[in-house]
Amino acid sequence: MGSLLAACGGTPAGGDPGGTRLQELSSDPVFAALPEGATAVDVTRTPARYRKPGFTGGGWAGPSVVVTFKSSAPPADVFRFFDRLAVAGGWRPTATGALGVTDRWGKDYRDGASATLLLAQLGGGSERTYNLSGGVAPAGG
Repeated sequence: MGSLLAACGGTPAGGDPGGTRLQELSSDPVFAALPEGATAVDVTRTPARYRKPGFTGGGWAGPSVVVTFKSSAPPADVFRFFDRLAVAGGWRPTATGALGVTDRWGKDYRDGASATLLLAQLGGGSERTYNLSGGVAPAGG
């Protein structure tokens, strides 16, 4: 039935009914703290959204949370801070970046939804910019 709705221009079931996955991700302890001295903090919460098929495949994109901040702390300290926080919150390390410290994690929420977390350093200099990005898979349709 979902594909019939999509073919007729409707949006198939799925995404994040009631915004529960976005709420769960937003309240995850990994987003509750920042390294000491972090500044210029910006938080963006994006609900699940449906992309209509076109030249590429369409479908649901799950909800996400992105925290952007600046820090003058050494990059390895920032990455270690989030590794400790993520692991304490039930995230599993999945990859190590160029600094030799974990920069990606995975987690399964109670309803079985898979989530990913990525910490990226965006700029250099004395005060570096970072993005902590988390996303949850959309609900099936």
